[in-house]
Amino acid sequence: MEGFINLITWLVGVGQNMPELAPVQLVSRTILVYGAALLLLRIGKRRFMGRFTAFDILMGFVVGSVISRAIIGQTTLLGAAIILITLMIVHYAISLLSYYNSSASRTFKESKRALVIKGKIDEEAMQQSKLGEGDLLQAIRKEAGVEAPEEIQSAYLERDGSITIIPKEREPKIVEVTVEEGVQKVMISFS
Repeated sequence: MEGFINLITWLVGVGQNMPELAPVQLVSRTILVYGAALLLLRIGKRRFMGRFTAFDILMGFVVGSVISRAIIGQTTLLGAAIILITLMIVHYAISLLSYYNSSASRTFKESKRALVIKGKIDEEAMQQSKLGEGDLLQAIRKEAGVEAPEEIQSAYLERDGSITIIPKEREPKIVEVTVEEGVQKVMISFS
């Protein structure tokens, strides 16, 4: 057991300065930090991210951080290159896994959540999403052009944090018009 702990300690380079780490230590630290940061973003609120998944935002944060450290000399260029290549490989591997395995896709990228079904708000889904009724009503007004949830078929919190609204099918208004002889123009306005 002590040998295993020593191996883990060496792999993550505990107690060493960054420029003195071996390439395998840089790779293991990168994977560990990436996994921990992805977990934290998944636990956190997803609506703040707009059109991107936690997966994409994390990649941007970590790459930006690594690049800045390489620029100001807190890590060697070789170390930064190893970290960036490792990140790209991990990102690509997770993307492939998500593409070919739907349960892995849900693990890394969430799934849509129904907030409104047949005009009724799902309070449990709203609470799980940490979404206020005011935010939902704003989305309903913006996307469907109506005032109340009863006026829409459904609303979903999407994987990227946006809200999609599906309006109810509206019955077409049928108006019967009788045109008298000599009438040249008939105007009908629907509101």
